[in-house]
Amino acid sequence: MRTREDVLEWLSALLAFGIKPGLSRMEALLTELGIDPDTISTVHVAGTNGKGSTVAFLREMGVAQGLRIGTFTSPYIIQFEERIMLNGVPISEADLVEAAVAVQKAIANIDSTVGTVTEFEALTALAFYHFSHVRPDFVIYEVGLGGLYDSTNVLKQPKAAIITSIGHDHQAILGDTLQEIALQKFGIIKQGTMVIAGKLQEELTVPLMAYCGDRQANLAWSQEVIRDYRLSEAGTWATYEGVPETRLGLEGIHQVHNAANAVVCAKQLGWSKTAIRRGLRNATHPGRFEIISRKPRIILDGAHNPEGVTALVERLKEETKPVIVLCSILRDKDREAMLNQLREVTQDIYETTFDFPRARTLEELNANGANVTDIESFFSENDTVDKTRIVTGSLYFISTVRTLLTAQSFTKKGKR
Repeated sequence: MRTREDVLEWLSALLAFGIKPGLSRMEALLTELGIDPDTISTVHVAGTNGKGSTVAFLREMGVAQGLRIGTFTSPYIIQFEERIMLNGVPISEADLVEAAVAVQKAIANIDSTVGTVTEFEALTALAFYHFSHVRPDFVIYEVGLGGLYDSTNVLKQPKAAIITSIGHDHQAILGDTLQEIALQKFGIIKQGTMVIAGKLQEELTVPLMAYCGDRQANLAWSQEVIRDYRLSEAGTWATYEGVPETRLGLEGIHQVHNAANAVVCAKQLGWSKTAIRRGLRNATHPGRFEIISRKPRIILDGAHNPEGVTALVERLKEETKPVIVLCSILRDKDREAMLNQLREVTQDIYETTFDFPRARTLEELNANGANVTDIESFFSENDTVDKTRIVTGSLYFISTVRTLLTAQSFTKKGKR
């Protein structure tokens, strides 16, 4: 492999092996690479929604503290390399290729004994390899799926484990009930870990307390530090215990809660109030209520499950202009439930498809009675300044639309 395209092609080929929960392949791969990820301080983040935003807030707090902060997140919105970043800067092509060559060789050496490594396991190994060489002060690892059997869960001694939220997602793999899903998320909690929990359903609080108690893990509820917040079309402000009112870099009530996870974690890590405030202000996370254009007003939000749509709907109730929606809901998501939620703020909802294996096809959408359009038509036929246009659904869909819109003339004319 010599280029990023070579790396992406190699990883894409591994997608054929699907999702295979379990840690044996990952452990064997790290042994073959000679890497112990616990030699660097880590924070592990799991949850149904809010993981990426929590990571964004915490990363910026760490950078403001003067630390070198690595992050491993998924999916990407702008470019593949943003999944592995140092201080918010994506991995370089040279470093990506170097890591991929090493990981590919290691996979070949263990394949006959542990079986074929999956795409996400290979990607996780790229991150472990890169960070073992650049040696940041902290690495924040975002769980890919679940927690207990996720490939990132080879971490044995994270400084902190954050559980952002629990909702209905990936039931076919994680379980049908909230309790079953929660136990998968709780799996990142290790013996003696500092645990920060976000806004969880009441029926999950006792199980989490018991899970932490069994492991002598110190549990803190991040919502307890929220003192006040206010929203307007211009932004979101929040006040936390010991932290004066600050405008958040990310918008919405749900971001007040996500930021609280980072505030509690940063405090327990001993980071300064100044660094915390600066991190709250500086956080950015493409595709999460991202205002990509103000005239016309166009917002991208990757609300990909009912809980995510709930948060989006609450934020949209603050909009002063009528709302028009374009969405693409993947085949394995509860489409009708999500559409019903969106109808709380508008009946003006269009659906479309895009190039992705789990995307609903135009034929499927028409069979379901959807108001179908294509991406280009949605913007060309609804180009009006008197509405707020929302693009939502799969994060992969958001990435597709974002790429299209950033190439459009209105973003080049300084109207953002």
